[in-house]
Amino acid sequence: MNRRSILNTFVVTALGLGLTASHAAAQSAKDLVGSWTAVSVDAYGPNPKGSLIFEANSRFSLQLMRADLPKYASNNRTQGTPAEYKATAEGSISYFGTYSVSGTDLMLHVEGSTFPNWTGTDQKRVNLSVTGDDLKYTNPTPSGGPAGAALPLVWKRIK
Repeated sequence: MNRRSILNTFVVTALGLGLTASHAAAQSAKDLVGSWTAVSVDAYGPNPKGSLIFEANSRFSLQLMRADLPKYASNNRTQGTPAEYKATAEGSISYFGTYSVSGTDLMLHVEGSTFPNWTGTDQKRVNLSVTGDDLKYTNPTPSGGPAGAALPLVWKRIK
């Protein structure tokens, strides 16, 4: 191998490593701090509505809902019909608590949830990545849907 081809190989390798490092999946908690809006959450249909806030003090708050939740005929949230309550329960979830990041894992310690079974539990999210203003992760054990069906979520940073 001549000197020029060695230099070319070095440059190409260095550029490849640099690109790989800039798209690495490992994150730190500081990469998450801010407000995010839902882009894609299959379980909540097209155009899901959602807000996810990560604070620098390791607190988070998440709200998700289907865009097509029906309005209550009574115009009173405490006087819905069984069908209206069912649609709301199946089409929305909110929870809050503290969070931590380890590599590509996001751990959420849920202090309160509209799905009471999650209150007081640790919920692990995997394949965490932040690229620019895009946040992605997978919920390997969602609260609804088919058993064992992992749920990918995509969020966009709110500026």
